[in-house]
Amino acid sequence: MFLMVLFVFSAHAKPFSVSTEVRIHTGDWYPLPEADMKAASVDTALAELTKGGLFSIVAEDETNKLRLEISLIGPAETAKLTIQVHLKDKPSYVSTASISVHDMDFQDIYNAFEHIGRVAAQRLNDKTEALIIKPLDSLKKASPANDESLQVLYDKAQSLKRQYQYNKSRVLFEQVADAKGEGSERLRALAQDELKYGLTVFEAKQSMVSMGGGGEPGAIFKSIRHAENLYRQILAENSDNLIRTQEAQSALDNLSVSRNALKNVLRAQTLMVASSVRIMMEQELMMTGECPDKKLASRLAANMQTNVSIKNISRKGKEVLYAFTENKTGNPFTLSCADYRITVIH
Repeated sequence: MFLMVLFVFSAHAKPFSVSTEVRIHTGDWYPLPEADMKAASVDTALAELTKGGLFSIVAEDETNKLRLEISLIGPAETAKLTIQVHLKDKPSYVSTASISVHDMDFQDIYNAFEHIGRVAAQRLNDKTEALIIKPLDSLKKASPANDESLQVLYDKAQSLKRQYQYNKSRVLFEQVADAKGEGSERLRALAQDELKYGLTVFEAKQSMVSMGGGGEPGAIFKSIRHAENLYRQILAENSDNLIRTQEAQSALDNLSVSRNALKNVLRAQTLMVASSVRIMMEQELMMTGECPDKKLASRLAANMQTNVSIKNISRKGKEVLYAFTENKTGNPFTLSCADYRITVIH
């Protein structure tokens, strides 16, 4: 059990101590070991909640509860994290995030669980700010002026979204979605759809467009992974909408092509670097008649214009193996020294 306190930054509010419980419902499907599922989703969620300034660890409190529940749906290969906040004399609030983990390897599934932990916590932070810290009680009254105020608030949320200020935008959409005034049904429904789909797909498309900005491979892969997680989130949270499902699948196909193309380009680049290192080492071998030791191999690598590191040297009979890393891409390659020749083996 994790024990937290909710700090509400308002002149009229007091901190709430919250005892935190974690539950997991797997059925017979285990995409990850339970410890990894909790570490990826729950620990990420708690870190995000703490970073948001809403929670910090304190002694146990029996009055208020913060519950985190992992639910797995085996047939759909979907993971869901639900965070519930139950506060004394306050309404209870729930935030969720779901993601499809179909056809993913261990590391990608782990990243997916981290994603739903982060998203569910962000949604709870923003819902708490919108409905507890800064509640707009005026939106619950029926009047023409109120309808105009609601439209202004909705338009402001859209503007913030297009400025990539997703958290601020979500706070306003939460307030509009909570409006109770007569005649607010249309904007309330639109705001609810933004929280379920509009914000997510906009961020996913923006991540696809940016693709790392500066062109560094690590940043590009990070943008691709973020966009993939967002589209997998859309698949899980909009599974009842055929058009949205088709669009998300299409986007995932395009991202897969981009990921594979980038891998191929970077691998070709790594092989060019490996060839250059091979030539330098072979020249040394011809002059000395001996396979370079680690110190000499490191010095030769340091003379390369490309940033290359040697990780280790091992012997296999008369063959010497040199394990390198091309630092820009992070790709490894191995050279072999045997029979007075240096060879790139992979």
